[in-house]
Amino acid sequence: MYIPVFKNRLFENKFIREQQVYFGDNIVPLIEILSLKIGRTKMSVDEMLSIYDDCFSSNYLIDYFTFDDGEYSKFDPNQVPFYFEHRNDKIKDYYDLLELVCQTKHGVPVISIKKGRDYLLNGSAIKMLIQNLQIKSPKIAIRIQSRLLQTFFKDIDPLLRDDDLLIYDINEDSIQSKFFDRKTISSKTNYYKVIVLNSPRSSKINNGSYHDGDYTGLIDNKIKVEYITLGFDGFGDYAGLKNVLPTDGSNGKGAALGLFYDNSVNQFFSIMNENSDLGTRGHLYVLEQAFEVHKQRLNPNNDCPAYNFMYDNLYCKNSPGQWGQWKYITILRYISQVKSSL
Repeated sequence: MYIPVFKNRLFENKFIREQQVYFGDNIVPLIEILSLKIGRTKMSVDEMLSIYDDCFSSNYLIDYFTFDDGEYSKFDPNQVPFYFEHRNDKIKDYYDLLELVCQTKHGVPVISIKKGRDYLLNGSAIKMLIQNLQIKSPKIAIRIQSRLLQTFFKDIDPLLRDDDLLIYDINEDSIQSKFFDRKTISSKTNYYKVIVLNSPRSSKINNGSYHDGDYTGLIDNKIKVEYITLGFDGFGDYAGLKNVLPTDGSNGKGAALGLFYDNSVNQFFSIMNENSDLGTRGHLYVLEQAFEVHKQRLNPNNDCPAYNFMYDNLYCKNSPGQWGQWKYITILRYISQVKSSL
């Protein structure tokens, strides 16, 4: 099982609406709610869930996103309003939000146990929330920060049903450092699935650090091929993106980057325009290299949907595209390649 994580920003919502063909029993998206908007339209929680429900014909996961002080180095508070509107919530408020997910046809509520949601950091509160939601929904998911697993595993484990999920979130940590956590997880008493969620692309590495025209060693994607031997039933990540929050934009500059995941070698091929003064206009170089130099390596059978998207929307129009479109391309390339390997 693969769980791609989407923050409900403009281009990620666009991907969800347009690319439902990639979702199903083996690929189950997890949507982190940053704001109550789809496109530029503000709405209520239940209106948003109704729209997501219409997008999917199979399960999707909803995580009402929160974060701890210092967890993200920089972000624009105006683009994560859901957090600021709900950071003083109590457990009853959180339960009410999760119950709305239970009322959808395909949505699965995610109980997110992490620093930043301190009212949930005790065993009795966790057990109460799990048991109450299980009455409402045939499937729930628990997402737990790795540093909290040892504290709360014994509270969670006996309650989870076969169809429930435990999502073990290591973010950018090394899985090799989690030996004792993996041993604890291996002692689980029921048959629920355990997913390891990681962020293989560092949030601290900027576009200009990548190679131009070569496979990069800056993204360590080994969990994608090793999760079973590591003792997990599936893996999750951010579909080629960084785990970062939206900022207030840039000054128009920045190195244009194309990242193309290659499932055959489990690596990302990078094309990078080092002239950061060009900003997104530098993607014209990325397109030229992708189609005129590296196409035989990256799209030998002319069947890559990301290449099709680039051709139809950018290359044939001589348009460099916007930053968000290139994130869309990264996601489309990655998920299409992963789906072909499952």
